[in-house]
Amino acid sequence: MNRRTAIRNVVIIGAGATLLPACKMTDKGSIPLKNLSITGSEQSMLEELCEAIIPKTKNFTGAKELKSHEFLLTMIDDCTSPEDQKKFMDGLKAFDKLSHDKFGQIFTGYTPEQKKSLLSDIEKGKEVSDDVLNFYRTVKRYTIQSFTSSKQYMIDIRKYKMAPGPIFSGCVPVKSIS
Repeated sequence: MNRRTAIRNVVIIGAGATLLPACKMTDKGSIPLKNLSITGSEQSMLEELCEAIIPKTKNFTGAKELKSHEFLLTMIDDCTSPEDQKKFMDGLKAFDKLSHDKFGQIFTGYTPEQKKSLLSDIEKGKEVSDDVLNFYRTVKRYTIQSFTSSKQYMIDIRKYKMAPGPIFSGCVPVKSIS
């Protein structure tokens, strides 16, 4: 065997062995979490749920563009107890099962009318387990918190200004009140 051919084959096999783990198809979420284990399909379902709670309009961005689902997952992962994290994951699985049982498909495949129908049933508490109700309330609370703390909301709706007053004038004499 030719030495050059042998070296070339070793390099090709080494490169292939290095790239092989990267080619593995996994359904892992794109957000690095320490305590929660979220799949990509669960993450996209949360993204759609947040968007259903605060949809995009002509005049304003929605929860999907603000990445409210990432805020939600980070808050659950970092700021809640392990018991609450377990309740959240149980509620996530129960919500996924409920959404599949209701219309026979996953939540991400719903039409906007179907999403609205499911969420109104959950809001009313119709035939919904406590796990789903707690999960939905948690998602809704963190979605609203993410939305109301966004830059777009603070500037466009709340008219937030960094410094108080319209114009600062530092050289104005102070009048005495007496």
